[in-house]
Order: sequence, then structure tokens, then C-alpha cells
Amino acid sequence: MEEEIEQNPESELFKPEAKNFFTLLMESFKFFTLNLPAIATIVIPVFLVVEFLVPLIPIPDFADDLTGWKFVNNFFNSVIEFIAIEFIRQLIGGIAWIAVIRVVAGAMHGEKIEGVQALKDGTNMLPMYFVTAVIYYTLLVFGSLLLVIPGIIFAVYCAFWQYSYVLRGKGAFSALTYSVSLVRDDLVRVFLNVLGIMVLILVFDYFLLEFISGTIAEAVDPNEGTLYIIVNAILMALGKVLEVGIEIIFLMMLFMDLEKD
Repeated sequence: MEEEIEQNPESELFKPEAKNFFTLLMESFKFFTLNLPAIATIVIPVFLVVEFLVPLIPIPDFADDLTGWKFVNNFFNSVIEFIAIEFIRQLIGGIAWIAVIRVVAGAMHGEKIEGVQALKDGTNMLPMYFVTAVIYYTLLVFGSLLLVIPGIIFAVYCAFWQYSYVLRGKGAFSALTYSVSLVRDDLVRVFLNVLGIMVLILVFDYFLLEFISGTIAEAVDPNEGTLYIIVNAILMALGKVLEVGIEIIFLMMLFMDLEKD
């Protein structure tokens, strides 16, 4: 596993302080613009692979002889294909997420980490990241099934498990418990900040980004042919750079702020 990034007061570019949501958001955007090229070199190729190449992977029809009803077998084949494709997407996306965290954290402390190196780090750190993610989502599902509120509270308490692992070397349950220890005494503040950034990301992702990219692509190619697909894909990828970059930087600043407290 990669060693955690050392805190160096002399070279540290970002010094955590208690800040409100809008201050964090503005500083996140400012820091994002300063590190846009490094983030883009990771997010854009990964997004294009995940969205356009991974769905083309042929998944065998394992359920063809499962039952005597063809429509039932087809249903199970569709479910298996969906799970397999999403699993591959999450693995590749996990590498990118780790890589962006590494690049951003390095920049915050005056260290330049190349995108290729960050992706290598992400690949090396993926196994424990995946194990921790499985534990997190399993507990989240059980909490949600019991009652909506416990699931939400659990998600807020463990909102920083990725940063606990990537930056502090805590894996599996220790990443979750470390996040809980940071949030415990500041639950309301963390909840409001996490809720705020998630709402902004959802609005941007499902309304603004799709509308803007689709409108521009249609203007370029009204027939919605190959050119439409290419333009739309490029614009969606650029939008993902903004979405992923702002989210990671915002939560990382909040994470470091909580550690200071």
C-alpha cells in the first residue's frame, strides 16, 4: 500500500480551517482550476473507457439452460450481464477515484504526482479499497433496510472512508471507524455539507450536464449520428472532470478540517 502523504507545514498549500459550505465550495472550485490538467488526464480516459468500452465486453449467457422457460433465462442473463458490467465499471472507477485523491492531496502539500503514477498507485491500492467498499455498501444496505434514517446516518458517519484509506492507510473496518471518529462530534455540520455537495452534483449531473451536452451535440449534428455521439461523449467527459474534481476536493478539504479539530 502507498504510504500516506506526509504533512509538511512549509510546503503545504492548503491549510485546513473551519469554513462554511459556500467557502469550502468556492475554495474547492479555485483549487480545481489550478489542478484541472492533472485531474482531466485521469478522469477523461477512464470515463470514456467505463462508458463506451466496458459495455461492449461480451458477457456469456450463463443462464441459458437454467430453467425450462426462455423468458426467465433471458431475464437472468440480463441481470448477470448488468452485474458483471457494473462490477467492472466500479473497479475501473475505483482506480480513477484513488488516483484523483492522490493527485489532489499531493497538490495540497506542494507535491506533484503525475497522472500515470497516480493510476499505478490506484491499481496497487485497489484490492483493499474494494474490500472496504464492499463492507461499507453492505452495512449501508442493511442500515437502509432497517430504516431510512439509520442508513443516512451511517452514510454520513462513514463519508470519509475513501480518504481514510488512501491518505491515512486505514483499510477495511479501520477506514470506517476512523471516519466515524472524525464525524462523531460534528455530525450536523458534516451532514449539511455532504448533503449540499451531493445535491449540487446530482443537479449538475442529471440536469445541467446532460442538457448542455445534448443541446450542443444536437446543434452540431441534428441527425444524431456519429458526430453527435462523439461531441456528446467529449462534453460529458469534460463535465465529469468538473463533477469528480469538485466533489473529491470539497470532501477532502472537509476531511482535513475535521482532522484538525
